[in-house]
Amino acid sequence: MSGDDDNNSGAALDLGRDLMLAGSRLRDAVGRRAQREFGITALQSDMLLLLATRGSMISTELASACGVNASTVTHAVDAGIERGLMRRVRNEADRRLVDIGLTVAGKRMAERVRALVADLARSALEGLGTPDLAVLAESLAQVTRNLEKD
Repeated sequence: MSGDDDNNSGAALDLGRDLMLAGSRLRDAVGRRAQREFGITALQSDMLLLLATRGSMISTELASACGVNASTVTHAVDAGIERGLMRRVRNEADRRLVDIGLTVAGKRMAERVRALVADLARSALEGLGTPDLAVLAESLAQVTRNLEKD
């Protein structure tokens, strides 16, 4: 292995660690503020944003998209239903499945969460100019596409 390969491997490892840390810190910040301001968890915030974008999902899809197991999603959905943010509806295409969707209140809460995420992202990106932000956005989109190939 050449010195350049060693350097590239080390740089990739450092960058991977930095990406994970930045994502974790942003998620933690969203979770803390969502809990404090709205009384919902980081997972519920993620679920609200996903459901607002996709309409409805079955619990296994939601669990996979959020990176948690199905029982964790079940508990978070139950809490969301108790708060009037989510609902379960029998899937029209396959009556054995249950779709999870947002209520009107859930859609409003998703908008509040979206604004909270945007505010935190603006703070996190302070000091980066417009050209840097464009490169960062495209680079992160490519990283996401690469990771979705697995």
